[in-house]
Amino acid sequence: MAEGRENWAVDELLKAEEEANNIIKVAQKEREKKIKEAKVAADQEIAVFRREEETKYNQEILRRFGSTKEEEELERKTKAEIDKIYQDYEANKLAVVDMLIKRVIEVKLEVPRVVKGQFEQPQQNQ
Repeated sequence: MAEGRENWAVDELLKAEEEANNIIKVAQKEREKKIKEAKVAADQEIAVFRREEETKYNQEILRRFGSTKEEEELERKTKAEIDKIYQDYEANKLAVVDMLIKRVIEVKLEVPRVVKGQFEQPQQNQ
């Protein structure tokens, strides 16, 4: 009979442990569910906040720097200047290449005065 009581007590402890494990699992699942819900809610709040702040930012930019017409005018002028620079490049590139080639090929065999002066000065001091 004592053995039956011990088995009964062990069975009761095992049942209690199993119930506790089930309660823990349910609590963990609920916690995970609440965390996911909180994350979704936070993401929604962040999206709303971001839209509001971007709207404020764009309004402030327009207030400080004027309309987009001025921006478009500036872009048009910049593009015109870039086009002018490119046209100048196209017009002068062959002349510059020819000048560089001529300078590389033409070698003067005389020592420049500036260099001569540097060598003559130390001799004069002695």
